[in-house]
Amino acid sequence: MKLTKALTIIFLIFSFHNIVKADDIRDFEIEGMSVGDSLLDFFDRNEIEKKYVYKSDKYYLFVSSKFNSENYDGVQFHIKKNDNKYLIAAIEGLKIFDDNFDDCLKLKDLIVNDLKNSLEDTEIFEDEGNHDYDPTGNSKFYRTNFSINPKSKYINMSVTCYDWSKKIEDEYADKLSVAIANDEFNDFTNNEAY
Repeated sequence: MKLTKALTIIFLIFSFHNIVKADDIRDFEIEGMSVGDSLLDFFDRNEIEKKYVYKSDKYYLFVSSKFNSENYDGVQFHIKKNDNKYLIAAIEGLKIFDDNFDDCLKLKDLIVNDLKNSLEDTEIFEDEGNHDYDPTGNSKFYRTNFSINPKSKYINMSVTCYDWSKKIEDEYADKLSVAIANDEFNDFTNNEAY
């Protein structure tokens, strides 16, 4: 991937109101949408297909390829069950890497380096390991976390590559995820989801 094309992708990933001073996750957008926005501003109610993927049904997942672009193959949303306003608790831009997982890791590194250079006073840490969804322990993740709001209990944004095992690849594709989530959803994923 040529550097100019990679930089174009990186700069198009987020729309920022003021990235250097951002301390609210609502300042970050994926395809023009942010945590706290109503999904109804972008979709009709009948377009929203609720998919429950966690052991708790407190939140549901909705995936759309409506925003398929050069940057993403789709966008994934997490909405709290029974929320009549359909407020986005978490949003992820997804880029599929079926054939070359190394390309996922390269793009992740480019995005992370750009964000590190753009964000001031942001706690950043890396982790990797086995994904909890796969009981075989053969599905891996490689993640960089950004704590945008120092008052937040959890990380607010992450850039992750998922390398699913052959058993899981029938259900999930290897992918890059650029994710933004509120504390309530992060609390759910850390304590109830799996």
